[in-house]
Amino acid sequence: MRQNTPTLPAPLPPARTDFQGLQARYAEAEARLAALMAANMTRLYDHLTRAGITHVMVSFHCGHDICRVTGITAWADDVERPCPDVTIPYVALDQPGFAPSNLALRHAIAGIACDVLQDLRAASGTTCAADGSFCFDAAARANLLDYTPCGAVSPSGPPQACSASYAQGPW
Repeated sequence: MRQNTPTLPAPLPPARTDFQGLQARYAEAEARLAALMAANMTRLYDHLTRAGITHVMVSFHCGHDICRVTGITAWADDVERPCPDVTIPYVALDQPGFAPSNLALRHAIAGIACDVLQDLRAASGTTCAADGSFCFDAAARANLLDYTPCGAVSPSGPPQACSASYAQGPW
């Protein structure tokens, strides 16, 4: 009589992927993106301060896959002012090569707001649609966010992260 003895499966071949190398490259990429975002914010604060703008209010709508800036209002303390007509260097975080381009201040504000919103959504793991306002406080060199989740469900598929594209509006 023959006994059924369990046999162990053959060992797996060694991994062909260098997971530690992947993690290191990912950490380097994240650090580079954080540095680029910080540089964009510093240039924005510097340009706003030089123009006498204390803070800028940005209203937005983030759907499941895109953020749209719906309005930009510049302020000098409690007085609304027109957004200065200047250009600033801006590095788009979603473009390969990270080459700076000169954008009108309004478009740089919209791009940076979408970059920050995209980063916040990725860090929090949320994909819900939201409406709200974002304040670049140049005097305090801080950002304030006020938003309301919409709770909308996308009929076309699963929710995705907010992209860094923005709508060009009448501002």
